[in-house]
Amino acid sequence: MPSRGKSFKGDIDPLNPAMQYISTATAEPAPITMPDEKPGKPPEGFKVNPFYIETKTRRVQLLLQPSLYEKIKARAETEDISVNELVHYLLENSL
Repeated sequence: MPSRGKSFKGDIDPLNPAMQYISTATAEPAPITMPDEKPGKPPEGFKVNPFYIETKTRRVQLLLQPSLYEKIKARAETEDISVNELVHYLLENSL
């Protein structure tokens, strides 16, 4: 009956026998090339939206009355934007 596992007989690295289970890459993978554009520049054919230039990295937990939230949600749906975008827009214009 033939053996199903690895054979520990023969040419085995005495310091690290586990290396016989690890395959080595035959060729180096091709390096990833990035386009010659600046990081903030959109791809060709896309326009920059000034609303999205600054990244949003701060989170705020906001407690609202259910009736006020429903009004905000209804207005956001009529304007076809998210509740977050509407709240951001309203805060930006009020300051």
